[in-house]
Amino acid sequence: MPAGVDQGEERTEAGTSLRRELTCLAAYSLFTYPFACVPLLFFFYLERGMGRDEYAALASIYYASMVLCELPTGWLADRFGRRTTMVAGPLFLAAGFGVLWAARDFATFAAGEVLFGLGHALLSGPPSALLFERLLERGRAGEYLRFESRLSTIRGLGTALAFLAGGLLAYHHGLAASVLLTACLCLVAAFVALFLHEPRHRRADAGTEERLLPRLARVYRRPGIPWLLFYYVLLFFLLRYAFHTQQPWLLEQGLEHWGWLGVLYCSLALAGLPVTWFTPWLHRRLGERALMLVQPAIVALTLVGLAQGRAGFLVALFYVQQWPFGMHWPLVHAYANHRLDSRDRALVLSSLSFTGRIGFAVLFPLLFGEGRRLDADFLGIGLVSLALALLLSWRMPRGGPRMEA
Repeated sequence: MPAGVDQGEERTEAGTSLRRELTCLAAYSLFTYPFACVPLLFFFYLERGMGRDEYAALASIYYASMVLCELPTGWLADRFGRRTTMVAGPLFLAAGFGVLWAARDFATFAAGEVLFGLGHALLSGPPSALLFERLLERGRAGEYLRFESRLSTIRGLGTALAFLAGGLLAYHHGLAASVLLTACLCLVAAFVALFLHEPRHRRADAGTEERLLPRLARVYRRPGIPWLLFYYVLLFFLLRYAFHTQQPWLLEQGLEHWGWLGVLYCSLALAGLPVTWFTPWLHRRLGERALMLVQPAIVALTLVGLAQGRAGFLVALFYVQQWPFGMHWPLVHAYANHRLDSRDRALVLSSLSFTGRIGFAVLFPLLFGEGRRLDADFLGIGLVSLALALLLSWRMPRGGPRMEA
């Protein structure tokens, strides 16, 4: 301990450092996913000459590019630092949206989706890993779920406000303007990330020379982690399938007014924020096991509900879908972080995203395209997914090692 610094002063300095870092992470969260154009992207593609088949193919290209980048970027984050990838991720996102803004043909759109996927891959694990390690070095790892829920709420608020801005901008200046706005907002996150710092104890693990596949084999032998992989694939598919079919469903209802869609998607994002904020409370009251079952079951049931007709009031089910969407990030990351060592966190979180996205990239073009009926697909996918959710709940490991400090 430095001369003239007592333990109380050291604790105060540590607390100030943690508060400063959490403030910076909160600012970063606000601009992590400012996807102003996403509620209108399906219509933007239609305006530029793409159809439903091209839309499904472009979505698969995006997820496939993330698949190719997830594990290498997670490994790089574990080895060279979370901060580096948290700066680079938004830069690639901005570049991807910039290419989409300029695109007029399928190949250029595909290039933009590849950049978009790379940027998203860089962000799938490092922010959560950095937060957990900051808390771990202060002996406060048991508070991770609370802090992750707060940051996820801020992240959702930033996305909601971006949705609103994108819809209003598109209404007054066209769909392309919302895409350009998204690229500009992503640059703000890259700037904020420059002020983040790596946890001191993490650097000691950064020089590991263990190869990628042996590391994955080792960490997936840990209790509970293989189950989490299968669970996340199902949950990720349901959440993304529900989201990517909302705009085509709204088009069938004749509800594609740009300004109204911005307000709708803003309100949808806001609807999930209270659930995100109170996830730690729900975790204490209902338990981890119950919440893990509830998430895929809710989405599956909303798909069954949407299959019952084409009435516009069924848009209310979109709001119900936001509840598991709001919970899944903090819950899944808390489950994983408490069962992993520091040097493996970003890699495993990236591997979860890797498998979820490869599953979606393969299945979505098969389950969505010209000539398919959304109501029939919703019913079949909803019922099968509900059965799988019940099976996974029955197979969920009880207990398991947890890292609290």
